[in-house]
Amino acid sequence: MAEDILNEVNSHYNAWTDDVNIRMTRKNGWNDITDAYYGKLPDDWPFTSRTSDPRIRTALLEKNARLVNGKLKGRLTPREGGDIVSAKIQNSLLDYQWDEAQFGGSMNVKIAMSDMDTRLYCSKFGLVTWKCEYNEDGSIKFEGNEFQPLDIRDCGMDFSATHIKNAKWFQYRTWEYVEDLQNAKDVDGKPLYKNIAFIKADIAAQEADSSKGTSERKNDYTSHVKQLQGLQDRVGTDIAFPLIEVVHELREDRWIDFSPTHNAIIRDIESPYELKKIHVVQLRYYPLQDDALGESEVESVIPLWRAIQATLCGYMDEVILKMRPPLKIIEGAVRLETVVYNPEAQWLMNRPDAVTEMQSSGQAIQYFQSTYSALVSAFNNAMGGLSQGTSAADPNNPQKTATEVKAVAAQQNVRDQKNQSDLGEFIKDIMMFWLANNKQFIFSDPKKTDFLIRVVGQENFAYFKQAGLDAMDLSPSAAQTIADIVQQNPNTSQGEMDQMTQAGSLPRYPVVVNPNEKNPMKIQLKPKMKVNETGDVADISMVPDDLDGNYDYIADVKSMAAGSEQEQMNGQQNMINTLLTGPSSTNVIQLLQGEGYRLKVKEMLSDSFENLGANDPERYFEKVQTQPNVQQTTGQPGQPVINPTQAGAPQMGGIQSPQPGPGLPQLPQAHPPGSPQQPMA
Repeated sequence: MAEDILNEVNSHYNAWTDDVNIRMTRKNGWNDITDAYYGKLPDDWPFTSRTSDPRIRTALLEKNARLVNGKLKGRLTPREGGDIVSAKIQNSLLDYQWDEAQFGGSMNVKIAMSDMDTRLYCSKFGLVTWKCEYNEDGSIKFEGNEFQPLDIRDCGMDFSATHIKNAKWFQYRTWEYVEDLQNAKDVDGKPLYKNIAFIKADIAAQEADSSKGTSERKNDYTSHVKQLQGLQDRVGTDIAFPLIEVVHELREDRWIDFSPTHNAIIRDIESPYELKKIHVVQLRYYPLQDDALGESEVESVIPLWRAIQATLCGYMDEVILKMRPPLKIIEGAVRLETVVYNPEAQWLMNRPDAVTEMQSSGQAIQYFQSTYSALVSAFNNAMGGLSQGTSAADPNNPQKTATEVKAVAAQQNVRDQKNQSDLGEFIKDIMMFWLANNKQFIFSDPKKTDFLIRVVGQENFAYFKQAGLDAMDLSPSAAQTIADIVQQNPNTSQGEMDQMTQAGSLPRYPVVVNPNEKNPMKIQLKPKMKVNETGDVADISMVPDDLDGNYDYIADVKSMAAGSEQEQMNGQQNMINTLLTGPSSTNVIQLLQGEGYRLKVKEMLSDSFENLGANDPERYFEKVQTQPNVQQTTGQPGQPVINPTQAGAPQMGGIQSPQPGPGLPQLPQAHPPGSPQQPMA
């Protein structure tokens, strides 16, 4: 059985590595694309000048900067079994995990890397995992979702698949330290990998017999970037810490790790994820019917790029001929060692016409502007930017017409919007895997009852505040008890009433602090949200119920684009002007009042201030203290008591109310757990 599995995974490995080698070395393949990106001209370049215009690199960097230039803003929308409050809580968790996923760089860096590699090499694959790191004492150092971009040269998938989503298997290779593989343990303390002793013995045999293969990466492929830089690929050459090539085959229900060099399986386990899918995502901008990887954005413009370089180098050669032309010398009529281009140089010759300069036609200079502009125009069109040569003005004149500027922006936006749509699907796939991982792993430890999420930002904070996640409500029974006490003690002070109100209040959204407590009278509750002293940051206690239901993720990739913040600020300013200062502001307010609504001016201004860069917009507002209303709940005039909560207020229970104060009777016990309470949404 094990031999059959080894034959299967080896056949997959040998097939896709052959394909990758062809993709790299064929004409205009990945190696030629890398050369063009770095501006390296062919070795058989027919011109003396080797000046290179880095037009491909500039175009890709500008596209990358336009699309991925800020933090992602996304949102979860509830589907079957989900609710809005839980969606907001989980969305805050995803935002927090986006900031914490720092393995190999920040998420913005990894998304930008994925975008750039996709444009160069057709596709980009990324591994989505749940990662745990432990301290030496066994405590958790990091626990959460991660995303790891994979090198396209190290990836292969099901040959019949049209996308990673319908692939039966996916392989990627890494180079791992033998020592780490030997020391790796599972949660029960058992070795995670097998056959490591056999591999170590095989490595020793390789060192003794040079005819056997080694696990150096350069044996699989040449790192073209290092080659361009004149460096050697030294991965796998360290004799102190030997590495081996490990290939990981992921199936929907199975993980198989093996070493093709040593022909041994080192792990074969069931997939640890309940979501039976291959936890790999694929970014692809330009799909092709017969190639699951799609099309490179650069490959089709390489001939145009070379034509631009040829025109530029031919022009430079002609300029050099004009500046330092060849000399026609009559043999024997001049001393050659004296013919030098220096100020005040003296040439010794027998006749004045012994040395003359060759005169070139200069046609390369004459036609350079029109030829170069036409090629650049075609290149820009091919890359999705409007041609410079479409204007009636001089194409080399930086002053463009207003019509052309608008057309450039429009054409760039069309290509960018298409790329943003594909990038949004890529990020959505990542987030949906993260969402499934959260449901499976956050509360996998039965001892964990809640998970704290730090909420920062006016929008989320204001929503949770309005939803009442930090609210404390007075139960009707406690309100009636306080009313009876005040009726019997007319001289009760406001402080004593506040103390009794606080003692009888229970969280609107309670979180049980000690769920394993069997005595109902000792159960402790806390509000779902706790606000800090300054009132701008809060901690939300997520509980397992918050992860129930199904959700969709909408990735607002436009928030990552360059200039999105300015557009948002302009939009908010226009909204404020329309609603508050515009000519129709009075009519808008009256129409809202007629429908039973009013403007939340403070929230509107707070959002605007925050987008303008104010870290704490709340400090610009001060609450006006108003005199509390005193309502009468008895038929005796002049007897002030606290107003009980509205009918239908939640009756939470499970805790013993503290003493209301000296000289006042104790409030009655709250209802035990199981009494009706207000739902989450």
